[in-house]
Amino acid sequence: MRRRDRTDEPPAPFDTTQFIRAASSQGYSAQSAMSTAEDLYTSGFITYPRTDNTVYPDDLDERELLEELSAGRRFGDDAEHLLGLDDVEPTEGDEETTDHPPIHPTGELPAPSELSDDEWELYELVVRRFLATCAPEAEWEHLRVVTEIADADEPVGIDDGPLRLKSNGKRLVEEGYHAVYPYLSTNESFVPDVREGETLSVTETRSAAKRTQPPRRYGQSRLIETMEDLGIGTKSTRHNTIQKLYDRGYIESDPPRPTGLAEAVVEASEEFADRIVSDEMTAQLEADMQAIAAGEKRFEAVADESREMLAAVFDELADSREAVGDHLQQSLKADKQLGPCPECGDTLLVRKSRSGSYFVGCDGYPDCEYTLPLPSTGKPLILDDDCEEHGLDHVKMLAGRKTFVHGCPQCQADEADEQDDEVIGVCPDCGESAARGAADGDEERERGASDPSAPEDRAATAVSRESSDPSEHGELAIKRLRSGSRLVGCTRYPDCEYSLPLPRRGEIEVTDGTCEEHDLPHLVVHSGEEPWELGCPICNYREFQSRRGDSELEAIDGIGERTAEKLKDAGVDDVSSLKEMEPDALADRVDGVGPDTVRDWQAKAD
Repeated sequence: MRRRDRTDEPPAPFDTTQFIRAASSQGYSAQSAMSTAEDLYTSGFITYPRTDNTVYPDDLDERELLEELSAGRRFGDDAEHLLGLDDVEPTEGDEETTDHPPIHPTGELPAPSELSDDEWELYELVVRRFLATCAPEAEWEHLRVVTEIADADEPVGIDDGPLRLKSNGKRLVEEGYHAVYPYLSTNESFVPDVREGETLSVTETRSAAKRTQPPRRYGQSRLIETMEDLGIGTKSTRHNTIQKLYDRGYIESDPPRPTGLAEAVVEASEEFADRIVSDEMTAQLEADMQAIAAGEKRFEAVADESREMLAAVFDELADSREAVGDHLQQSLKADKQLGPCPECGDTLLVRKSRSGSYFVGCDGYPDCEYTLPLPSTGKPLILDDDCEEHGLDHVKMLAGRKTFVHGCPQCQADEADEQDDEVIGVCPDCGESAARGAADGDEERERGASDPSAPEDRAATAVSRESSDPSEHGELAIKRLRSGSRLVGCTRYPDCEYSLPLPRRGEIEVTDGTCEEHDLPHLVVHSGEEPWELGCPICNYREFQSRRGDSELEAIDGIGERTAEKLKDAGVDDVSSLKEMEPDALADRVDGVGPDTVRDWQAKAD
């Protein structure tokens, strides 16, 4: 047995790269993290977020800032505890510059109501990082126990010696900075309470066959760190570079993975102009620009050298224009292929309609008009997994934090066709009583139905139209659409278009409880450990409307009161006008908002 104590040092102050890395662990993309940080900076709540510095400047009085933080309810106790220490000596990183200080809070304290949920979460991250840099180190106790199999019939260990089994445990003795910075793991592991020399009996044996796994994909924060190590980009451009790769369809998902188009571009570039995909070329250009800024090189000389280098690259590409075009065209189609069409045997592709919605269509169109719907929320990503029954690749819908796996489009459509509607009550628009049964036309309805992707998303759309024939009365039924969406809708659709959305995921239970106002049963959604008591679907929708307040825009996650005012100044007064805006154009008109943030808002607005 061997015991030892280990000191766990507090983290260094935030530079841009480490801030993005920490925000990434909380589920933020590099672009959204920096966009939110810039909003916090322009509001005066944190320092400039684009910095390489990891050493607080001499003119920063840490105790004074802690006293200002102690005035707030959220961080007051933690700041008071640190002020009670005999010595407050903040940590320092390896990089010290004079342009901007590390990212830290200012003395201006916002109330949670002044910030959106995202802004508050990242503001708290910055505050707690500052607190952690002023906090004491943590102390761990490690215990290692080595047991030896004695008197074995045959030698089974290394070099034909006895078999030794090792167990490692650890426990947190002094919490230190972890008390104010809960973002790093404090998991403890325990080993049995044994004494040295004690004989143990074997109660169970297990064996497991394992294989060496390939390295994990780079997350955005790891990719930015690698770019920094290679000298590619600057603290101000790296996150924008990654976002441009997303915007131009070269990477997808998170952690990012290259699309077929990206692989084709790299393959074509390596074959016809290999220098353009060399990190050395980009690093050299960056180094030259920094040399100009430092006065070590003349602008004209660097510009002339860069022109010659780029001209040679473009000449190589121009000579191979047709071959490059053919290669890229084939890759674009390959990126959208799902599998064989069940009608004609051609290939099913993910397509985009004129209205901007996605669907599955046959490559043999117009000779073959076979189609399958896709959810209205998010952008489709084709996965490597395929359906054993239909041979189609599974589809994942990318919708920010509400991303979900749709699965096989054919399976979703078939299951909807086979599932009967479940009548739960009378339609409030046209119903008194009507025969139970499924209504035709669900496929057409999908184009207008709201599609929540998570139980907690209660965003809804209720559309009603008076019955064309007053003598006909409809009922409300739980329906599953061929796109995988679910809703409560009238059995007389399309004559009556009354509808309310339901969560996409989870089993829906119709309970015995009844709404006194609408005479509809209470619904419970079973998804995860805790069931969600949705209640009466009409009352649930009314509750959502009341929570939206005076501004439709503020009902969208990530848009607070101040951001809504900025959007209104830019000509965006409601959700409809937000969805119609071009993301790049709107981002140019609203300070501190990037195109990726606008797209995220538009996806949530759906």
